Amino acid sequence: MSDEIREQLSALADDELSDVERPLLLGRLQRDAGLRECLGRYQLIGEVMRGIADTSTLGVADRVQRVLQETASGELPAVPRQASRWWKPLAGVAVAASVALVAVLTVSSVREASTGAVPELASSQESAAVVARVSDEQQWDRIEPGIDKRLAGYLVNHSEYAASRGVQGVMPYVRIVGYENNER
Repeated sequence: MSDEIREQLSALADDELSDVERPLLLGRLQRDAGLRECLGRYQLIGEVMRGIADTSTLGVADRVQRVLQETASGELPAVPRQASRWWKPLAGVAVAASVALVAVLTVSSVREASTGAVPELASSQESAAVVARVSDEQQWDRIEPGIDKRLAGYLVNHSEYAASRGVQGVMPYVRIVGYENNER
């Protein structure tokens, strides 16, 4: 688009175009959509400068024309069908019933498996009970000399290093038992 045509469009928007040029420019506007858009922008600029522009209606005609052209074939845009109101609650009840059925079947099969028939051992003969005597002594018999001192050293070192790292030296739930080695 040349500068001369732009000047003519501006003059037309300001109603200052000569009577000779006006019919020529209007004929050109009918053939060229780009010129019409440019004239619309020039008119909008002029209205904004004068403070009379209503920008809420911009492009309404173009949008209406586009929709009319799209529906000119006689086909109306498909309106999505709304599901009836009773379908969603019914689907929810069906899902809940399915989950309950699965839970009941699972629990009953677990119970059957856990309470299954356990064969009982029956004997017609009584067997003699074998009882072994346990020593009353509370110390090991085969402790090598020096092991007690090494184990005590390990325990002291562990407690010392663990306490320096903010951890209790000995776990509160661990019972430590020591035996004295009384030589016979």
